[in-house]
Amino acid sequence: MLRDRLVNEVMGGVLPEGVDGRRLGSILDLACGPGGWVLEAAQRYPWAQVTGVDISETLIQYARAQAQVQGLSNARFEVMDLLKPWLLPEDAFDLVNARDLTGFLTPTTWPRVLREALRVCRPGGLLRLTEFERPLSNGPAFMQLQELTRRAFQRTGRSFPSPSHHLGVLPRLASLLRAVGCYQIEQRAYVLDFSAGSEAHEALCRGYEVELWLSRSFLLDAGVTTPTEFEALYRRALLEMFDEDFAGLCYILTAWGKKAAHGSYCAP
Repeated sequence: MLRDRLVNEVMGGVLPEGVDGRRLGSILDLACGPGGWVLEAAQRYPWAQVTGVDISETLIQYARAQAQVQGLSNARFEVMDLLKPWLLPEDAFDLVNARDLTGFLTPTTWPRVLREALRVCRPGGLLRLTEFERPLSNGPAFMQLQELTRRAFQRTGRSFPSPSHHLGVLPRLASLLRAVGCYQIEQRAYVLDFSAGSEAHEALCRGYEVELWLSRSFLLDAGVTTPTEFEALYRRALLEMFDEDFAGLCYILTAWGKKAAHGSYCAP
C-alpha cells in the first residue's frame, strides 16, 4: 500500500498525463492487490465507479475493508483470475489500468490478457500498462539477487528475451498495446529513488526485504541458486540496503493507448 502511494506520487497521480478524470465514469484496475491504486482513484474521482480485480481472496477482502473504512462507496473489488475467461461485459470501462503484471504473465499470456482488457474497454477508452524493471543499486549482493531473478524468469519462460540484465518487458509495452489494436499510444518514464535518506528508502527496502525472501522458492526451483548461496546473499543484501551509503533506483514506464471505435480503421 505504501509503495502504491509512493509510485502514484512520483508519477504525478493515478491517471496518465493529460487524461481528464472528469470524463471517466467507470474504471477497472487489473491485479489490484490490496487496492491502493483503486482506493486513491475512487477518492480523487468520486463520480467514477472504480473496480479492482485480483486472484487473491485475502487481498480482495482487505481492499473491501479499506474501502468501507474510508467511506468509498464508489470502490468495489472482485476476485478474478486474469488467465481464465473474464465474466465482464464488453465496452464497459472508460479506463482499464494494469500495474506490475510482469510477475505472473508470460510472453504467451500477455497478448491474451490484453485482448480481454481491450474487449471490456469502451470505444475511445484507454488501456494503460505500468511496469517496473528490476531495481538498480550500489549493493553487490542486492544486484546479484536481481540477476538471479532475471535468470530464473528467463529459464522458466516468464520474461521476454533480453540481452541485458533487464526482464525485457518495458521496451515492449507500446508494441503490446499496438498488437491488440490500440492507437495514439503514449509513454512516460519515471524514476523512484529509494537511496538511504530518501522518502521512499524505508518503505521500498522493507518491501524488497519481503519480496526477496518470498522469491527464495522460485529461485531454487528454477535452479539458479542453492539454499546456502541464497541465504548468504540475502543476509548481505539486507545489510547493504540499510547502510547509510546505500543508493537505489527503481525505473517505471507507463504506456497507454485508445481503443478504436467499432468498425474504424486502426493503423498497425
